[in-house]
Amino acid sequence: MNDHPTPAELEGFVWNRISLGRARAILSHLVRGCAVCRASLAPHFAGLIGLSEPPAPQLSPQQSAEYDAAIGRAFATVLQKARELREARRREALTLMTDASLEDLPGPAEPLRRVPALADLLVRSWELRHENPLQMLRLAEQAHELASGLDRRELGEGLVADLQCRALVELGNACRVNDDLVRAELALGEATELFLQGSEDEILASRLFNVQASLLGDSRRFDLAETALDLVFAIHRRRGDRQQAGRALIKKGIYAGYQGNTEEALLMIEQGLDLVDERLEPRLVYLALHNQARLLLDAGQLREARIALWKAKARGLDPGGRVNELKVRWLEGQINAALGELDRAEAALDEVKRGFQEAGLGYKAALAGLELGAVRIRQAQPEDAAREILAAADVFISLGIGREASASMLLLRQAAEQRIVDAALLDYVLGMLRQGEGSGSLEAPAE
Repeated sequence: MNDHPTPAELEGFVWNRISLGRARAILSHLVRGCAVCRASLAPHFAGLIGLSEPPAPQLSPQQSAEYDAAIGRAFATVLQKARELREARRREALTLMTDASLEDLPGPAEPLRRVPALADLLVRSWELRHENPLQMLRLAEQAHELASGLDRRELGEGLVADLQCRALVELGNACRVNDDLVRAELALGEATELFLQGSEDEILASRLFNVQASLLGDSRRFDLAETALDLVFAIHRRRGDRQQAGRALIKKGIYAGYQGNTEEALLMIEQGLDLVDERLEPRLVYLALHNQARLLLDAGQLREARIALWKAKARGLDPGGRVNELKVRWLEGQINAALGELDRAEAALDEVKRGFQEAGLGYKAALAGLELGAVRIRQAQPEDAAREILAAADVFISLGIGREASASMLLLRQAAEQRIVDAALLDYVLGMLRQGEGSGSLEAPAE
């Protein structure tokens, strides 16, 4: 293509308003080194990676309100249905740009290539959070490295700070998902500093606060997690985004449940469900229903918990990946164990333990292994129980748990070695460990 795209076509290229064939032609023209068109595209870099909103179309008042709401949802989450086509085309564009080696491209094309590459890495990393946490972390690390090399003179101080902040937020979230809470906290602390150097965009702020809330929850600082979620809720309520506001309430309800506030937790989750649209995010609805079942189990309402879980499964909703499927199975096993259905509990917990091991989630696998050991004690299988307890104890001690839990774990391991495991001690240790882990609750989507 020798003719230059018009300004309208460049804007359409950024906001996915032109045909795929024309978009490819424009991309090819840009990559071949047209300095004039690259300069014309430079003001739209923020749009390419989702840090600014498209120009408002000329619509009726009613259409305008609907459009604003849709855009708000789109920029609050990279996986909203409204963004899926745009992300798919971005990946195609990335493929075209990476066909040639970096050395084959002219120097000025580097920012044009790095920004969508960064966006692609962040999207692919987040998509793997349930299926492959280790690969999620690797891609987040690559994104952070790429963002660290962005040229502030080319793209501007504020935009680069925003991009580097977002990359660090996702790196922190990936570390958190992989149980590396210390590294996650360091990444989010650095992300906060970069946020203050950038545009202080409220959507980026909500993402930062949301991941911070997840980290605080994983660290059992639930009161601070709820405060962070209050900020997330306030941002999205001000924007009129019911979906994201409902998401924050559901997540806050989960943390209230962790603190033993069952009635308050059930109420928050129900209020959150009233705000969200199941058609937009079936996984979020499944998450809420699953955690309602968990809260009922924790409150000792065993039959009600089983019925609630059956109802959640009967709706045919997607739990959100292999890890969440394992957590659903985990809850089934725990309910079966509480009801005294030990053979069913044993089968479920063994499946869950092995699944978490395959996913590289050592803490969760060890916790399920301890629960399996408790079931086998009740089945009068002391050798099998001791084997499970010893394997789990080694994992927990190697991971470095709290002082009180470590002391109790050492005592439990000694008892297992002597084949004199005390069921009361095992239940006590499980109670401490479950408080920190959430014991199989599905996690609210973090974006």
